Amino acid sequence: MKLIELVRRMSEAEEFLKLSDQAFTDIEKMKNSQVSVRPLYNRLYYGVFYAAKAALFSIEKEPKTHRGVASQIFTIFYRDERMISKDTAIVLQRLQQKRDMADYEIEVNFDQNDFENDLEKGKRFVEKMKTIID
Repeated sequence: MKLIELVRRMSEAEEFLKLSDQAFTDIEKMKNSQVSVRPLYNRLYYGVFYAAKAALFSIEKEPKTHRGVASQIFTIFYRDERMISKDTAIVLQRLQQKRDMADYEIEVNFDQNDFENDLEKGKRFVEKMKTIID
């Protein structure tokens, strides 16, 4: 890979990490205003999603769909390289399911305690992605 292409990719990865950080900042602001878990799951999913995209960009992967991002995270970083645990590898997919339910379903089967647990998993996921990028 040419140096200029590598610099571009790392710059894009950094931009995705900034979006991830912003989503987590949004979560804290939203929690302080006592919103329901529905919008919190939206921001949590995107915070994790952007970190996943950053990690994939850093290794020259550019999946076009949300499902593609989750699939490549699982395949590359868990199955092929063993850089993350299976539990970490499925965080993105699980959060996407909860975000979809929060955004589109009338009834949801999770609450604030579930969100706090998922928030910790999401934060650990992001830290793993940052480790991969570095």
